[in-house]
Amino acid sequence: MQVPWDRFHKAYEKYIRWQAFALWVRAIAELEGGAPSWLKATLRKRCPGFVEELDRPNKPGLLGPELLSWIHNQAFGFAKQEGWLDSLVFYGFRDTRSQGYWAYWENCESEWKKRVPPSVPAFEQWKRSALNFNLQGDASCSVVAKAAENFIDFEVLAYWLRPLFQAPTTQLPANVTLELGQDSPSLLEFVSEEVSVANEGKSRSWQRLFNWGRDHVLSRANEEGWLDCVLRQTEIHPRHVRLVDYAPLWCKSRRRNTALPYPYLRQWQRDMEGYVRASRK
Repeated sequence: MQVPWDRFHKAYEKYIRWQAFALWVRAIAELEGGAPSWLKATLRKRCPGFVEELDRPNKPGLLGPELLSWIHNQAFGFAKQEGWLDSLVFYGFRDTRSQGYWAYWENCESEWKKRVPPSVPAFEQWKRSALNFNLQGDASCSVVAKAAENFIDFEVLAYWLRPLFQAPTTQLPANVTLELGQDSPSLLEFVSEEVSVANEGKSRSWQRLFNWGRDHVLSRANEEGWLDCVLRQTEIHPRHVRLVDYAPLWCKSRRRNTALPYPYLRQWQRDMEGYVRASRK
């Protein structure tokens, strides 16, 4: 990651919304055989200069790509200048919500060819329908996205705790016990037992912590058959990627500084989110 998480995340959320807007515009243009006057008015308001740049006759097949190009160059020109637009596009396109928008756009394209809708949905209405569209089985896009978000929140805890599974200790730091006890007593019980197994000559397993997370955080996804979908979406989420990237540095730093107090979760999370990978020359 070339920029701190807070800055990347704000741009990331905006990019996903722009993805939805571009697909809505494309759906309307393909339905109407071009951009009607009311849609052009919307584009003039949201995308200054874009309509004026379209000096060729309306061609629905080109309106989508042209708008996406405008979005990249204008709405996210700062990311392009700073060299991280490609990362924004890569992760933004693969986000669960973006996948839902694309799936719903394909559905609209197919269904509207069979039967023209009585009225054209406004953007916010179209976006809500897309988020409620089933992405995997009976699980809607928004449900899958929320499950992935919850599991990544668990991963933050897991990576924060990782050095404790590598250290020759059988007791949790007091602040770790306090925080886990307040937020997740069942997780505290599991971690305490896992760390103390060294007394019995058993090996600790950080992977068992992740198995615990899947069983508890993703129980509904597992029961309803869309667990694999959530895990795939988790693996390509930029926050997960940042965690995986930061983890070796965190563990190495902790091994070198075991005398220092174990950081509180919020402090550790700030450090992780502020981490920027050194550029390679």
